[in-house]
Amino acid sequence: MDNNERRDNGLTIDKDAQIQVLVSNPGGDEDTIDLGRVFHTMKLRWRIYAWVLVLCMVVGLCAPLVLYQFTREPLKVSSVVTLKYEVQDPALTAAELAALGPKDEIPMVPVEDLTAPNGVTLEKTEDGTKAVKKKELDLTQITSSYVLSSALEGMELSQPLQIGALRSNIGIERILSEESRRQQEVAASMVEEKNSGAYQLVQDLQLQYENTFVVSLTNGFSNGDEDKNKIELTDAELRQLLDRILTAYNDYLVETYADTKLPDDEISVIDVNDTDILESLDQLRAALRNLYEYCDAKSGSVKAYRSWRTGRSLVDWMETLETVQEVNVEYLYSYVYTNSIVKDKNTMVTNYQYQLRDAQTQLDVINENIATTQSILDTYKNDEIYVSMEESDATKSTKTTTDYYNELILQQSENYAQAMELEAKIVDLQDKINSLGAVTTWSAYEAEKSSIEEAGNELQTAIDASLAVYNSIRAHMEELMEQPLYTTYAAHSAALGKSDNFLKASMKNMIIGLVAGAVIGCGLWFLSGLAPEFSHKREDEKEKKAQDRDAKGTGKEAAEQ
Repeated sequence: MDNNERRDNGLTIDKDAQIQVLVSNPGGDEDTIDLGRVFHTMKLRWRIYAWVLVLCMVVGLCAPLVLYQFTREPLKVSSVVTLKYEVQDPALTAAELAALGPKDEIPMVPVEDLTAPNGVTLEKTEDGTKAVKKKELDLTQITSSYVLSSALEGMELSQPLQIGALRSNIGIERILSEESRRQQEVAASMVEEKNSGAYQLVQDLQLQYENTFVVSLTNGFSNGDEDKNKIELTDAELRQLLDRILTAYNDYLVETYADTKLPDDEISVIDVNDTDILESLDQLRAALRNLYEYCDAKSGSVKAYRSWRTGRSLVDWMETLETVQEVNVEYLYSYVYTNSIVKDKNTMVTNYQYQLRDAQTQLDVINENIATTQSILDTYKNDEIYVSMEESDATKSTKTTTDYYNELILQQSENYAQAMELEAKIVDLQDKINSLGAVTTWSAYEAEKSSIEEAGNELQTAIDASLAVYNSIRAHMEELMEQPLYTTYAAHSAALGKSDNFLKASMKNMIIGLVAGAVIGCGLWFLSGLAPEFSHKREDEKEKKAQDRDAKGTGKEAAEQ
């Protein structure tokens, strides 16, 4: 009895709040879905929706490919460039540099940063010592019109390309040295922590970069202002174009910084018939001196290069040149100078007197320049800059040496050097005039004729020996200038950057599209079988309403009767 009451008093679920799914219940109520009829309907329509399923899967496969054509990123090729040349050793102290004599060669080391080939120079400071000044290589010259026009010259592209469009697609990335990277990280952390010393650290921070940088070229060039004017080169053309740009930049460095000038031929132009013996010897001595200075000005690596033709280096040829100068030229010059062996003393004295007056005039001008420059240096004041310290009212002053002051120092040094050369020339000309003595008569000339002929033959021998050494040095330098030592300032790697195949790049999206298409096709197929169930419900509801109306009508008629 109690159990029956408990069952009667339990909560019941409202019939309208649930939907019952029955596999097969033809006589069910209005809130049921007959899955049997659904699957039966799907089976009847499988031919149509099999094609719909295939169509959805094909669309899912093709849509990522079409989308890739509009959203894919343009190909970007990159090349690593490494600088390969020597610079003056920046590790030397000012005292060590000052101790170098005029004939001492400044030590050269391979470049380890972005210092320009001529960027390490000696500079005099206010206290008279020497300091090292570094100049960074200008990498923007890679995008200069000269380099880009040289790269495009003679290159046939599938589409015309303007220099401005090419310049905008070139990127240059410098690589910080390990020490500078650590300093930058420390400074960034101090700034983030709002450290009071961060401002001073950032001000004094001098970043150094490695001698390697990366140059990249992105495809898709716009010759106009609108995107529709963008043109694309093939991958092979893009790589070749980047290679030519870097090759043109290397040529620019060689032409700008490399000493590709061959020695001047000042020997073969000496005419012993029109000039006197002593004057010809002066010209020959000057020519040999200039040739030796040309060789001596070369770097150690250039001097050490050994020719594959002769097996000799530039140092060997310099020793040969010294031997010819001492044995053939200096001995003959001393003999001719001591014995005053000349063809026409009157002409020679007049010539030397003219040179003496010209040298004295030049010396007077140089002395005036020295005095003027010195007066400016004595009254010149360097700039004084006041720097306000952060989080403080105090100011700190510092003096900076201007470029104008440095130019004055260098100009004064050049003035003193020119004055010393002119003074030595004046003394030499005075000695020559005194050695020639009084005017020589024709009879005295006849007596010295044999000595003059003998000196003339010796002079021709000295000229021939000197000219042979000159030709050998010139051939050696021509061979050397064809070597990588003179032609490679910036070596670059092959252009890297591979564009993925459109199928490979879209494979993931294609798989997703294929699955999505299959799901959508199956969903449409299921909905096609489910839709008639709702129409059956509406028909059942209409039949029920019609039966209710008929029942009400029958009951009314029975009541009336």
